Amino acid sequence: MQNFKIIVAYDGTDFSGWQIQPNTVTVSSTLQKTFKKVFAKPIISLIGASRTDSGVHALHQVARFKAKLNIPLEKILKAWNAQLPKNILIRSLQKVNIDFHPCANVHQKTYYYHLFLKKPLPFIARYGWFYDMIKLVNWQKFEKSLQLYIGKHDFASFCKIDPGEKKDTVRIINSIKIRKIKRFETFQVIIKGKSFLRFQIRRMIGYALDVARRKDLKIDYLKEILDNPNPKQKLLKAEGCGLVLRKIIYKNEFNFKK
Repeated sequence: MQNFKIIVAYDGTDFSGWQIQPNTVTVSSTLQKTFKKVFAKPIISLIGASRTDSGVHALHQVARFKAKLNIPLEKILKAWNAQLPKNILIRSLQKVNIDFHPCANVHQKTYYYHLFLKKPLPFIARYGWFYDMIKLVNWQKFEKSLQLYIGKHDFASFCKIDPGEKKDTVRIINSIKIRKIKRFETFQVIIKGKSFLRFQIRRMIGYALDVARRKDLKIDYLKEILDNPNPKQKLLKAEGCGLVLRKIIYKNEFNFKK
């Protein structure tokens, strides 16, 4: 049995996220079914570095799978990509040591969130969110709100926790920056950290938008939520379409087999 690493890009619009789920189409299930169709062999334990949500996109999802194939890597990649739908592309494939795990030794993940300032052109509409109250947003207040997240915090107020689930909700945000992409009338929020909770980034963005558009809410309100973790919040959750997994960087370079 061989261990393989792949880097995958996908348009998440038509998928119910990365992880395999019953009775729905996901990125992971599509990769597995296509692999079996092409090579007449099943993938063993396909694991992704990030379990992106429904509608979320990726340019650099890292995943690992095990299979027994005596085929040159370039032929595996070409044949697999040829049968995948247009909204998934395997950007690279290589053999790795048996101990490689995509969730281990992660140094930093980079996510983008795109906010359209006006109704977008059709060919980019899938890759950002046009918030219907965008004209009411005070962008200076929005940016100041986002800066509150930087550092080490308990993000229990910003994630989904299932009943009975015990989860460490402390995370570190390394940096958050905003830039305007004038060509597409878009604000791009760049968020970097080692790991994130389910819905964390979407709620970070949504809560900041809520505070920034409402005159009855001050930035201190957001700080109160951050300092007093409580998963029962009623503020806005940003749509998945605006979120993109941009890059994953690992602490160490692995000794890849040739």
